[in-house]
Amino acid sequence: MFLKGLKPTLFRISTKLTLAYSLVLILSSTLIFSFLYFQITHSLQNQERAILVSKTDEFANRIEVNGLEDFKQYFEVLRTFDRDASLMIEIYDENGDVVFSHWPNPAPEFDKNLLTRELRNHRENAFEFSIPERQGAEAVLVQGRNLKNGERLMLAKSTEGMARQLRNLQRLFWWTLVPVAMIGFLGGLFLSNSTLSPVRDLINSMKKIERGSLSTRVPIGGSDDELEELKLLFNKALDKIENLVNGLKEAFDHLAHDIRTPVTRLRGRAEIALTSEGDLESYREALQSCFENSDKILNFLQVLTDITEAENRSKKLKIEKKFISDLVREIMDLYEMAFEEKNIKVTQKLDSHDWAMIDPRLISRVIANLLDNAHKYTPPGGEVIIETINQTESVILKVVDSGPGIAAEEHGLIWQKLYRSDKSRSEYGMGLGLTFVKAVVEAHDGKVSIKSPVKDGRGTEMEITLQKMA
Repeated sequence: MFLKGLKPTLFRISTKLTLAYSLVLILSSTLIFSFLYFQITHSLQNQERAILVSKTDEFANRIEVNGLEDFKQYFEVLRTFDRDASLMIEIYDENGDVVFSHWPNPAPEFDKNLLTRELRNHRENAFEFSIPERQGAEAVLVQGRNLKNGERLMLAKSTEGMARQLRNLQRLFWWTLVPVAMIGFLGGLFLSNSTLSPVRDLINSMKKIERGSLSTRVPIGGSDDELEELKLLFNKALDKIENLVNGLKEAFDHLAHDIRTPVTRLRGRAEIALTSEGDLESYREALQSCFENSDKILNFLQVLTDITEAENRSKKLKIEKKFISDLVREIMDLYEMAFEEKNIKVTQKLDSHDWAMIDPRLISRVIANLLDNAHKYTPPGGEVIIETINQTESVILKVVDSGPGIAAEEHGLIWQKLYRSDKSRSEYGMGLGLTFVKAVVEAHDGKVSIKSPVKDGRGTEMEITLQKMA
């Protein structure tokens, strides 16, 4: 049971960060100590060797200059001050017999036969070697010199003192490692808690959102690091999600309202035809009404499908070179009578070189939607201007009406599905026309924009930009 409860804790990021920080601190401390230990060991060895070399040169020069008897007297005085009592000194004559010997107290224990063999093997003028002591891992360093009078001087020193210093240093390290590990653990705990605090804020906010609170936002701190930037991006994403959800709710309300009317009419006419005993003509009128209302529903659903395909670019465009002015004239032939009925003046400023690489069928529907909106919202006696502007790499189409205009706060909303401003509620429409325009134009890698009001607080200018190269 304990292990089952422990396992999730071990796999938490905070635990991993704490252990990682502690491990890094311990390993770095170990590496630093190992480096220092190596340097100190090397320095102590060089120091011990330097002492032997210095004393060997000093004693050899004295013996060669003043003779052996003088050295014996000198060393007796020197030994009184215990300055070099730790050195083992022996002088051999030409036959290898010991003529002077000094052993420190306590003397290092080693194989004297091994020392004798090493002395025989090293016949060079100056020699150096080491032999192991009988107990422990220490060794005895040996320095020697062949004197001019045929004698041999040998100095030896145990490394036990140096080894003792190194053992104390090791002991000090192990005792120091315990507080270092504690500091590493506490530091890692603090670091993980402070580092993961923004992540915990995100988790808490996600739990609230999961329970249905879409208005929840992650609290922003005063720091300027990457996690704070993540919080800001997360809150922006939540803002967009909340707007989309609210937009979908409103869109579905509008969708239900717009579909309910033709469905209600269709059902009403069908019910009347079924319950009454009419003649053939009344049945024909009922079927005609059912056909028209079902056609409105199918058209509505087809426009939604076309918008989705254009936004996802799931349908391949049939691109060809086409003059926008030709498409405008074709659509105007269909709307000319409608504009005349409202006594709307239509001014066409069409460039003769306004070609672009487009799907003519879809762009014709785009132009039709723009003209339909201009006709719908321009009051009787008003004016509509249709203009194309040829550029080096693109073509611009503008449709300007003299209607009531669109409020600035609605400029970004009119492109959304099923959105209808308050001014357009009185006019029949599905709320998909401008959504379709934006989706198709952007599928052509073009741009859409709106300017309203245009003049004297009235009018709307719709502008689309199409590329000459597909």
